[in-house]
Amino acid sequence: MAEAELRNIVAGLTIIFILWIAGYAIFSSLQNRVKAVAVSARQTTPWQRILLATAIIFDGYLIARAWFPALDQWVFAQPSPAPLLAIAVMLAGGGLMVLTHLHMGASWRIGVPQDGGDITKLITSGPHGASRNPIYLGILVMLAGATIAAPGPLTISGLIVTFIGMQSIIAEEEAYLERQFSDDYAAYKKRVRRWV
Repeated sequence: MAEAELRNIVAGLTIIFILWIAGYAIFSSLQNRVKAVAVSARQTTPWQRILLATAIIFDGYLIARAWFPALDQWVFAQPSPAPLLAIAVMLAGGGLMVLTHLHMGASWRIGVPQDGGDITKLITSGPHGASRNPIYLGILVMLAGATIAAPGPLTISGLIVTFIGMQSIIAEEEAYLERQFSDDYAAYKKRVRRWV
């Protein structure tokens, strides 16, 4: 596969998954009459802001490089050692994310609800039966695929920063779920690992 073709596919997949997340947040907010985006500018944590900045840079790069291949030289990205693997890994991660969104339904949120909580159901089946954080796992898998597609300091550091930041976000979400679901969540934590 030619590098130009890989750049276009990666850019297309990135756009599709960004549109999915935004569209699902809007749909969920309207359909379920809840605040799917449970954080506002005043309520974000430092790690949430770091992750947002990282996502903008990482995704912006993945999209822009399709039209400006010289970006790869500027960020010292190397040609992909395994283009088909990169695409397969991105699709697997994105598929897991989409599947989990659909399975969670009205319980899905971006961030921890700030008003004491409007999530009334603990989801422990489907993808959550194998991982307590399948959406975050899907995002990391997608980023790993993108890193295989364009290996270099920018993508590798973006993957590392995202993983570290997600650990902080997950700890905050777990504290919320422990308050909200106490014994049920404690039992779930014993059965299912944080990642896989």
